[in-house]
Amino acid sequence: MFLKVLSKKNTKEVLYLLEKNEELYFSQLLNETGAFKSNLSNLINELIDFGLISKREEAEELKQQKIPKVYYKLTNVGKEALKIYEIEQNLEKLKKGNE
Repeated sequence: MFLKVLSKKNTKEVLYLLEKNEELYFSQLLNETGAFKSNLSNLINELIDFGLISKREEAEELKQQKIPKVYYKLTNVGKEALKIYEIEQNLEKLKKGNE
């Protein structure tokens, strides 16, 4: 099932963004990926369910807006999952080298 979620549109981009930036909130991910809000929301929930990313809500005392920001971060499982994309790239290079 991991491969199924890793092959979904925007998954690779979200994981690499979180690796690069350590922690981002939803609007930042939305702007960076250009995904539709509902699609990205569903994807993020799946990534959380699979343990690839975690979420953290702003502390109660820091809230000044009505809706608190929720931050997303890559987990150790997510970091390991990025290795699958590296393997994929290496396989593509080998394939092109054999043609």
